[in-house]
Order: sequence, then structure tokens, then C-alpha cells
Amino acid sequence: MCFYYQIAKTNAKSLIKNKIIDAEQLEVFDDKLIVSGFNHPAMPVISSDKPEKIQHFYWGLVPKHIKSKKQADEFIKKYNTLNAKAETIFESRIYSGPILTKRCLVLCSGFFEWRHRKIKGDKTEKYPFYITLKNNEMFVFGGIWESFVDYSTGEVYQTYSIITTKANKLLSVIHNLKKRMPLIIPPKDAMNWLQPSLTKEDIKFFLKPFDTTQMKARPIAKINPSLLKTYTTKDFMAYYYYPELSGLLTSGNFEKGGDLMA
Repeated sequence: MCFYYQIAKTNAKSLIKNKIIDAEQLEVFDDKLIVSGFNHPAMPVISSDKPEKIQHFYWGLVPKHIKSKKQADEFIKKYNTLNAKAETIFESRIYSGPILTKRCLVLCSGFFEWRHRKIKGDKTEKYPFYITLKNNEMFVFGGIWESFVDYSTGEVYQTYSIITTKANKLLSVIHNLKKRMPLIIPPKDAMNWLQPSLTKEDIKFFLKPFDTTQMKARPIAKINPSLLKTYTTKDFMAYYYYPELSGLLTSGNFEKGGDLMA
């Protein structure tokens, strides 16, 4: 799944070249070393209703029938809507409407995922990885969005989910239990994702794992999700060697130290 990711304003050339954003829009948002979906932050997205601008939507989709912020808070405590599964999205009571009419692009620089290793009985050890594109460019997740109105105040809240697909070869090694990955849309195709004229079949064309050869990953030291605010420098994302994983991380998609493995 995808519950933690990063956004940094460096290396945005592909997004600018493909007219997803322009250079001036980089001032609209701040860098975030690591954000947790479980905190439901407001993050920069480009939505189908206003594709020319960057807006900040709350991570965790809330259905439009919700009538107050209090009711919304209760909803997201009960239901995890940080991710929407591509294989069932058209049948989902929550997602089937937004996937047809309310799609969005979620700006991202990299994301975090964990490999699980069984150590004793039901106990497992988790190893975090930081995953990016090989060219280190910013990219976009494919997502869906929805809005609801707090009728006590008249305030409109916009929320989103990141779509996930089956894992590619790289993410199958890392996310080895559920074998999932976020939907990454190539920059050249990204603005087409927002087109209101897309049919159900057109949308399905996008719902596939991203090309493994265009991605890389590195193991990093253990992260404490409850202490994310303490990670204020990039030091926590440095390569970390786990000898028990060395036999698994043999493909050219994994970094060894500061370099990709041959």
C-alpha cells in the first residue's frame, strides 16, 4: 500500500516539461521529508476540476454525503480510505463515483514501504525502503478526490485517495506480503488522467504497475512512525545495510551504499 511519502521541489523538470506544473507553482507548497497518511495531512494535488492549479486536499477520501467535519473525523477513524484498490475501484461504494468523474494527480518525490521477515511464530521484523524514480525526478501518483460540506459552517473540504495496483518486480520484493504499489502515472500521460471525457475502458488503461526499470530503492534505518516530526534532515534516508537481506537485493534496482548495484 502507500501510507508514507515525500515531496521535495527539486528535480521537477519532467513535470514542467509535460506541462503538469510550471516553475512558479513550486512556491505553492513546502517540502515534506516524510508524511503519514494516518495524520490526514493537506497535500498538494492537481484535480480534474482545476487542472491548471495546485490545490491542497486532505489525504483520506471522505464521501460527499458526509455533513460535518465531526462526522468526517468519525468516518476516517472507522474506514481507511488512504488508498483505493484498482482491481475493485469500479465496484466500490465509496470510490466508484469519483473514479469516473473526479481524478487527481498527487505530487511526490519518493515513498516508503516495508519488507516483512518472519522471525519467530507470528512475529515479523520490518525493514523500511525509500523508493524513487531512477532519474530522481518528481512524479505523480494517480488518485481520486471528493468534497463534502460542513453544513454548520459552510466550509468545503476536499479529500483524496491514492490508487494502488499489483506490485511490479521491484515492489514485490519490498512489499512482500500484500505485493501492492501506488499507481504511478508517467509524466507524458499524466494530464490525460484528468480528462473528463475518459470512458471506463480508458481509465482501466492507466491502472497498471509502473515500469520496474524506471525505479530504484534502498534500505534505510528503522523508522518510528510515531516520531515522524523528529526526522528533520535527510540523514534518516541514508542507505542502511541489513546483512540478512543482502541475498535478496541483487537486482539493478537496489542501491548499494550511494550507488545502484551493477
